[in-house]
Amino acid sequence: MSAREAESLAVRRTGFSAVRAWLSLCGLIAGATVSAPAEPAIQTLLAGGPVSNRFNIVFLSEGYTAAQLPQFGIDATNALNALLAREPYAEYRGWFNAFAISAASAQSGSDHPAYGWARATYFNSTYDPLSDYLITIPPNSADATYADGQGKVDALLQSFLPNCHLPILLVNDLTPGGSDGGLDKTALAYNGSGFGDILIHETGHVVAGLGDEYTNAYPAYPALEEPNTTRETRSNYIKWRAWIPPGTPVPTPPTSAYAGVVGLFQGAHYNASGWYRPKLDCSMNHSSTPAFCEICSEALVLAFYRHVRLVDSFTPSSTNLIVSSAQPLGFSVNLLQPASHSLAVRWYADGLLQVGATNRVFSLWPAGFSNGVHGVTAAVRDDSSFVRNDPGGLLTQNLSWNVTVAIPSLQFGRVVSLPGQRVALLVTGTAPAGFVLQSSGGIGRAPALWNNLSTNALVSGQCWFTNVAAGVATFFRAEAR
Repeated sequence: MSAREAESLAVRRTGFSAVRAWLSLCGLIAGATVSAPAEPAIQTLLAGGPVSNRFNIVFLSEGYTAAQLPQFGIDATNALNALLAREPYAEYRGWFNAFAISAASAQSGSDHPAYGWARATYFNSTYDPLSDYLITIPPNSADATYADGQGKVDALLQSFLPNCHLPILLVNDLTPGGSDGGLDKTALAYNGSGFGDILIHETGHVVAGLGDEYTNAYPAYPALEEPNTTRETRSNYIKWRAWIPPGTPVPTPPTSAYAGVVGLFQGAHYNASGWYRPKLDCSMNHSSTPAFCEICSEALVLAFYRHVRLVDSFTPSSTNLIVSSAQPLGFSVNLLQPASHSLAVRWYADGLLQVGATNRVFSLWPAGFSNGVHGVTAAVRDDSSFVRNDPGGLLTQNLSWNVTVAIPSLQFGRVVSLPGQRVALLVTGTAPAGFVLQSSGGIGRAPALWNNLSTNALVSGQCWFTNVAAGVATFFRAEAR
C-alpha cells in the first residue's frame, strides 16, 4: 500500500463517501461515446514572465474527450484561479506562469474499480478501490507500467515545457478525489464542485513536500519528518520555534484558546500521538480548511524561491565595466515585487553601504573614486511576513558589478631646457588610449592655435617628449585620446 493510499484510507475512515456523486453520473458515463484522439497541444493561461525566472504550472487533461477539450481549458482556468486566490500563492501571483496541455482521451471520466467501471483515458487514471477517493496514475497498484501514466506526463512536459515546477493532472470526473501522484511529482484532482480545496492540499505535497497531518493509524507509513510534522517536544529544538508565541504551552492543548496560534499540537503523520503539527487546523490537516498554517505557508514561499529569483533583469547587462569618463554611471535592477509588500534594496560601493540608496536605481560618480577596480553591489531582500526561517538565504539576492575606473588624468611632471631652444617634457598620469601633445605660440589671443606635435602612450604612467627642432612655441598641452 502506498503513502497516498494511506491518505485514501484516512479519508475513508473519517466517514467520507462520494458514492452518491458518482451514481448521479454513472448514467452519463455508461452512455459515453468514444471520440477520435487529437494531437496534444499547449495553451497559455497566465503569462507572468520568462519561464526561466517564473514558477511554471502546467495543467494536463485526463478523461476529456476531443469534444470536451474546450471545457478543459475552462476547468484549468478555474483551477488556476482557485489556487492563486489562496495564500501564499496570492501574494506571489506575479511570479507564476500557467499553461494547459490538452491531450484527448477516448472516453471521459476515470476508472472506478470499486464499482467495476473502467474508462479508456490518456493517462490511465484510477480511483482507489477501497475508498473511491484517492486518484493515481501508473505506476500504481492497478498498473505498474510507468509508460502508461507518469511516463506520459513526463514526456509531454519534456516536449512542451521542460521547465515545469508544478504539473497538475485535472481529472474529468465528478467524484471528489485527488493525490500527489504517489511520488510527490504530479498533483491530481477531480474537476467537480469543491475541487479547489483538494487541489490546493495536493500542491502542498508536490511544491513544498508538506506532510499530511492526519491522525488515522498507518503503521507502514515512512517515519520521515516533513516541514510541518515532527516528533520533537523540546521547546528549543522545535524547527518552527520562531513562530511559537512566548508563553505557549508545549505540547499545546487543542483548545479554542490556542486555535489561532502556532504551537505543538499532538497528532500528525498518521499518528494520534507521538507526532506533532504546528497548528490546531490547516489545509494539510483538512483539505476543506481555507488556509495553510504559518509553517506550511513558509515552506511554500521557500519552495517558490528555489525556482524564482528577486532580480528579473538588470542594467548594465555586463557585470564587468571600464569607465573612462567622469560622467555618472547608472545602475538599475528590475524586481519581481510581491502583491502587497515591497522588496528591500540596498546599494554598496566597495563594500560600504551608500546611505539613502534604497531605490531600484543607483548612480556611481567615477570621479569620486581612484583609478582602479571597484565594486558595486545591489542587495535585494524580501522581508516577507510569511517567512521567519530562511537558513539558505533564499529570500536574498546580491548582484555585483566590477567597475574599472580609468579616467584620463595628465600633468607635466618636469620641463627641462635643452640647448638650441629645445625642451624635454615629462608627462605623467593616466591615459589608457594614449595622448596627443600639442604646442601653441600663445594663448592670449582667441582662439589659440594648437599644433599636434606627436601621439604618445604612457609607459608605467609616464612619457618623456623632446622637441626635435628649435621653435617659437612657448606653450604645451597634453590631451587624452
